Amino acid sequence: MKSLSSSLSAKLILAAGGAVTLVLAGAFTLISMSSADRIETMALDRATAEARIVANTIGIGLGQATAVGNATAGAIGAMHEAGLRDRTAYVALLKPAIGSYPNLFGSWMAEAPGGIDGTGDPAAVGSNKDGAFTPYWTKGANGGADYSTFAAKYDADWYKEPVARGKGYLTAPYLSETGVLMSSAAYPVMSGGKLIGVAGIDVGMQELAATVSALQPFGTGRVFLVSGDGKWLVAPDAAMRTKPYEDIGAVDLAKAAADGQPRILGTLPDGATRVALPFQVPGFDLTWATLVDVPAAVVAGPVWQERLLLAGGGLLVVAISLGVLAFASHRVVRRPLQRLLADVEALSAGDYTRPVEGQGSRDEAGALATALEGFRHELASGRQAEAVAAQERVQAESARREGEEERARTVAEQAEVVALLGSGLARLSAGDLTCRLSGRIGGSYAKLAADFDAAVGQLQSTMRTVSGIVTSIDGGTGEISAAAQEMARRIEGQAASLEETSAALADITLRVNESAGHAVSASTTVKGACAAAQASDEIVAQAIDAMRAIEDSSSRIAKIIGVIDEITFQTNLLALNAGVEAARAGEAGRGFAVVAQEVRGLAQRSAEAAKEIKDLIARASHEVDVGVTFVERAGASLQGIAAKVLEIDGKVTAIAQGAAEQSTGIREINTAVSHIDQITQQNAAMLEEAAASSQSLRGEAGELRDLVAQFEIGEERTRAALRHAPARRAA
Repeated sequence: MKSLSSSLSAKLILAAGGAVTLVLAGAFTLISMSSADRIETMALDRATAEARIVANTIGIGLGQATAVGNATAGAIGAMHEAGLRDRTAYVALLKPAIGSYPNLFGSWMAEAPGGIDGTGDPAAVGSNKDGAFTPYWTKGANGGADYSTFAAKYDADWYKEPVARGKGYLTAPYLSETGVLMSSAAYPVMSGGKLIGVAGIDVGMQELAATVSALQPFGTGRVFLVSGDGKWLVAPDAAMRTKPYEDIGAVDLAKAAADGQPRILGTLPDGATRVALPFQVPGFDLTWATLVDVPAAVVAGPVWQERLLLAGGGLLVVAISLGVLAFASHRVVRRPLQRLLADVEALSAGDYTRPVEGQGSRDEAGALATALEGFRHELASGRQAEAVAAQERVQAESARREGEEERARTVAEQAEVVALLGSGLARLSAGDLTCRLSGRIGGSYAKLAADFDAAVGQLQSTMRTVSGIVTSIDGGTGEISAAAQEMARRIEGQAASLEETSAALADITLRVNESAGHAVSASTTVKGACAAAQASDEIVAQAIDAMRAIEDSSSRIAKIIGVIDEITFQTNLLALNAGVEAARAGEAGRGFAVVAQEVRGLAQRSAEAAKEIKDLIARASHEVDVGVTFVERAGASLQGIAAKVLEIDGKVTAIAQGAAEQSTGIREINTAVSHIDQITQQNAAMLEEAAASSQSLRGEAGELRDLVAQFEIGEERTRAALRHAPARRAA
């Protein structure tokens, strides 16, 4: 009994522990995968932020060239439209541009054929050997300005692209003769709606490249730059600049530049992940790409730390679950089963006096104990009936032996007088016990006759006694047979009740198994809800990070606008000084005064636009702060929902475990009931044998009654009773 209970408890604990372990292993796998994806997404977001820094840096550097080049082209066009055709003034206007910013290395203009004054004179100011106006100022080695002219190549990109587009164009970066990485920003010069040439600024990208190369995202990461046509601008090796990108993920890089979407190019030999993040070059219709090498430790390190924490927590949960299961199985399963098995063994051993324990419980074990108590009473009643039948059989056997002895004595007496009492013996042999020899035998036989008469009288008395005993035996055997049949009927009814009990237990087992299945399904649904809540929490965190990044970008744009305001102020001041100088020059400075006025107008419009942008950014920053607050509140609500879902998951899991324990206990009880049913069937068979024996004894008693009825004992009522008694009992 102890071994069975211990084995059942161990099986329950092992099964439940295995289920908990499997659930935790599945949750560990899902959370690990989710953590890896989340950390990879965070790394990609960080890389995207670094790419934005690069884009802003390039935008600031190129914005200077854009402002100077656009202003120079506009000033020359305004002077020409105002009727000022002084080539010397045009050349002088180009010279200050290269001194405005340290990264500007040259300013130039290429006249459209006949665009300035239509002379085409090679000897004119600013003309090249072909007669085209192509003045070119470059920054000298000593910081001064060197003047020269160049050949007008009208099929080159720096000329035909701005003419075709009607707006500014940035050429692909190239290496100068001194090995400096440069690019040219060219703008069409319009006068009265007519193209008169192209003016541009040569921008040195050395400082931009150094700034990008100095960036180290994630502590040990690397940042590179690739142009839209797939050429290195900032490369791992300086010798690779302006050469095609032929490293890992070249095809994906081309796709990223085409559609403007970030892409993961692949894993480098050192384990770092290279990410391509395309961006639009500010002020130009060009797309460049930032390459960020994310170190392997940035992704793998946090993932392993989170997995270790999850594994430790899972082991703790398994240990606590097994302890609770061991305690619950001992109290709920082991102790009730031990009591029931002890009572069943007592009944099997024939002990029907001890009441069954546990009848007061309201669960299935209590119901089974109540049924077992009723079965105990039935077995006790059967034992009492068997004792009564056995006592009656002993009495009948004793009476039969006494009759046989008496008959033997009578036969001995008759044998002594056979030779002397022929007629008396003949009548006696015919069964007439009323014959008397007194008076018919005299002489020396008188005493014999007297003895004969005495013997016949004694025989007559004996037959009366035997007749009564036979009647008693006949009635006793009838009662025994009826009692045996009644007991057999009761045991058959009891067996039917046991079968119904077994069927009910099987139905209960089926219901419990269905409940366990529903509980497991509910646990799976709850885990799905928990995973969805956790995923929503992660999305909220990502949204907050994105809004923080937008707020940071807004701050940087505000700084850039501050720079634009400063540039506008300086431009306005320069235009004012130029107007003053033009006024001093009189008629000769009239055209320059018009240009100064246009420059002041442009500076004023730039200041107004910068102010509007600054106001818009301030409002956007405020809206972002409000959005962050709402998203943080939503994140807190999602965390509360996830906690409640986890609590529900624990309760549903406990319900499933309890249902499994009940199913196992009911199966054990069903087995015990089947064993009791077998014992009941055996008892029924024994009672049938007892009934058959009583029927046989009743038949023998009937034969004895018929034999006694053959004797004439002188009492007609008794003889008639003996003749008609069987018929009455049969009826």
